[in-house]
Amino acid sequence: MLQDIGSKRNTSTAYWSDYAAGIIDRLGLKKVNENEYCGGCPNCGGVDRFRINNYNGEIRVNCRKCNDFAQIFKILREDYKLLPEYSPNKDVVTLHKVEDIHPYLTRKKIKLHNAEIDETDLVVPIIDKTGKKQGSQFIDADGNKKFNFGLKFKGCFSVLNGKIKDFAWLCEGFATAAAVTESTGQPAIHCLNAANIIDVIEAFKEVRPEVNLVIAGDNDEAGRKVCAKALEQHGITYVLPDEEGEDWNDVYVREGAAYTRRALKPTSVLDEIVMPEDAVIPTQSNYIVKGWLSEDTTSIVFGASNVGKSFFCLDMAYHIGANQNWMGCKVRGGSVLYLQTEGGTAFNTRLVALRNKYPEFKNVKLAVRALPINLFNDENDIAKVKLLIKEISKKHGDVKVLCVDTIARATQGQLEENSNSEFSKFLANLDLIRAETGVHIMLVGHTGKDLSKGLRGSYSAVAAAETLIEITLDSTSNIRTAVTTKQRDMELGKSIDFVLTREELGQDEDGDEITTCTIRQPTEEEIKENNKPKISGKNQLLFKQVFYQLRGEGIGKPNPSGAGWPKGKTYWCIDEETIKDHFKGKLVGASNPAQTYKQAVTALISAGHIAANEGYIWFVDKDGTIKNPFDED
Repeated sequence: MLQDIGSKRNTSTAYWSDYAAGIIDRLGLKKVNENEYCGGCPNCGGVDRFRINNYNGEIRVNCRKCNDFAQIFKILREDYKLLPEYSPNKDVVTLHKVEDIHPYLTRKKIKLHNAEIDETDLVVPIIDKTGKKQGSQFIDADGNKKFNFGLKFKGCFSVLNGKIKDFAWLCEGFATAAAVTESTGQPAIHCLNAANIIDVIEAFKEVRPEVNLVIAGDNDEAGRKVCAKALEQHGITYVLPDEEGEDWNDVYVREGAAYTRRALKPTSVLDEIVMPEDAVIPTQSNYIVKGWLSEDTTSIVFGASNVGKSFFCLDMAYHIGANQNWMGCKVRGGSVLYLQTEGGTAFNTRLVALRNKYPEFKNVKLAVRALPINLFNDENDIAKVKLLIKEISKKHGDVKVLCVDTIARATQGQLEENSNSEFSKFLANLDLIRAETGVHIMLVGHTGKDLSKGLRGSYSAVAAAETLIEITLDSTSNIRTAVTTKQRDMELGKSIDFVLTREELGQDEDGDEITTCTIRQPTEEEIKENNKPKISGKNQLLFKQVFYQLRGEGIGKPNPSGAGWPKGKTYWCIDEETIKDHFKGKLVGASNPAQTYKQAVTALISAGHIAANEGYIWFVDKDGTIKNPFDED
């Protein structure tokens, strides 16, 4: 028998206002929220496993240990005299399991919301545009749906998640509406079927024109047609699942609420429009490491073998996990998952070295997984990473950064890095992880011997990554330099010099030294010994920024062989006119841009930073020798 909430009270029903206080007091329950209390089970004694809920004014109980509802009610009714006598066939709601209240809800992984249960059917109330109830939709355990006889539901609907204020989602089915509202926290309108969506829109246009409606549509023929019609006739935007034949409950069941919430982003041609009167100065940034990493983006740290990429990334990750400023840059810290895909014990020694170096850092939230993994074509490994991020977030706080070291190892050699199609597939897999978790993904990659190909997978990688960080080594001084060669939302050309420092950690069982390295900034004395004047002055730095920006965009070429060009190795060369045009375009307030450019170039050539030939310019080592900092060992 379906209990009619709000009708004349049934004396066989346990109402919250009548009986809850006595149960809470007798069992010594503690408050969880406004509608729920927990404590020891009166039947099995399970600590904090018993729950009592205010369910639309009625009492609903559940024990997550024994699940013996009949016995619990017997104790509360007969032993404690805290519940009225009842007839089981009249007290359906209170006797259902919370976890398995209806097979349809269990299968769809959704809550009851505004529906009720009448024996075997889920009963969804249907209202018209005035809020008056017109009838019900009945959904059985198998998902079969029907309406009460004679119901004319054109323009009618059901609202999930409270009253509608200024926004609501439009959905075809109840399960879809439940999944959308549980993912977003926003009201969802169950429109009963695809054909009725247009009628519901017109009803809202009549009585609630101020409400912003967006369709969370089904990706099938009927759903797509309705969405197109709604956009054309009423300007209503929509968002569809990526997969053909899926609705948003399918996505919710497979990927979870967080992923669904991120995926529910309707697009509009007006999304990127800003009118002058609406423009504001951005005062809040979303940096993780200011000037280097931003939230919910992708970066690639690249360079030749043995230039210190892993030491650089691990040091940065350690500071993020400790929420401590790094290399003079502000940090907004959080948990970090570092996938060290080569395996082995090397990273244990590196972590010990960092712990010894920074004893003042407490509770460093850095998790290292030193095992092989395949993020190119292994769905299980991709799922494992998402699960790792979720579990680490639960235990240590939100994961801010996922570092994948290296691209080659993380794809187990199955990825052809210079194949744009394959690299795009790899990046798409990472985007799935990022979309569901919101992490910044930092990849560690290599340059090859042929600079004409740039970063392996350069076209796809450069296009997809918001940040590129290149690490080079001056072979004479052993000073490494990290520089941002691409930055979508932050200042380009940030650079940091660093050196590797040998760390002695003890001895093994044979008495041999256990050593590793950490990084630090070079001392003034080390810089002086380098005998290479550092790039200084805003115009010289501007030239460097322009050069690296152009190189990051693939503008230029490896130098040809012959007289006047470096021999044996390769440097990246860019024609001077292109550099000059970009340089002048960034000057502000210069009275003579041509002279300013000439002065910067002359100073850089004199200091041995750049060389030129036949109208092309390239950066060189401090002594002008022909060594390729990008070449692999």
